Amino acid sequence: MEYTIALALVDFLPVIFSAIGVFLIAQMIARLDYTSGLVAYLSVILITLGGLSKAVWKLVIAATGNDLVGLDDMLFIFLGLGFTLLSWALFNAQRVMAGKDIPKNVWLRPIAVIALFGIGAISARIFQPDARYWVYILLTLTTFANLAVGILLIKQSLAFNLKVTAGLFLFNLIVIFALSGMARIPEQTITLQWIEESINVLGQAAFAVAAWQLNRETAVATTSQLEQQYA
Repeated sequence: MEYTIALALVDFLPVIFSAIGVFLIAQMIARLDYTSGLVAYLSVILITLGGLSKAVWKLVIAATGNDLVGLDDMLFIFLGLGFTLLSWALFNAQRVMAGKDIPKNVWLRPIAVIALFGIGAISARIFQPDARYWVYILLTLTTFANLAVGILLIKQSLAFNLKVTAGLFLFNLIVIFALSGMARIPEQTITLQWIEESINVLGQAAFAVAAWQLNRETAVATTSQLEQQYA
């Protein structure tokens, strides 16, 4: 697969938009529950590292022709970890918002899920080193965790009657699954890659805008709730 330097540089844009969006979501979560906020901020680091590893991998190929497979493999390792943590942190924050109890140890369940998939991926890597089954295991974790985050964000947006925001989050999910399908096209021409990259930029930009809108609305609602509580 070939990449131009211009195409590789553009690949950093969705990483930046994604990082902004996830940070805003983490900020919103931290406002609702401190410990869940810590989980969410860790997910920001992991998700951003995953995106950066893929972008740097493309840039290295474009600039030098060297295929650093390890960098490419880091994508789903970091994304799987990050989105699993974020989905659980967001779930807990929404329970707090609804006045419901959350587990005292918010780290336990996401770590258990990560450990389960991690053992599966490591086992596949050891017993079938020439195959890529371990990547598919991590891809499955990433897909379901990402889908969970998207659904929870859409649900919260609709609860605040933010229909446009919910639509932007839905658009982001559609883009993610569309890109997954396009990546399976055997002949990845430069033109096709530019189309994919453009769609990816739009999808992550939509996510960042939606995250900003939801974060702002949640902050207003939380402040209003506190004022009523102590009035």
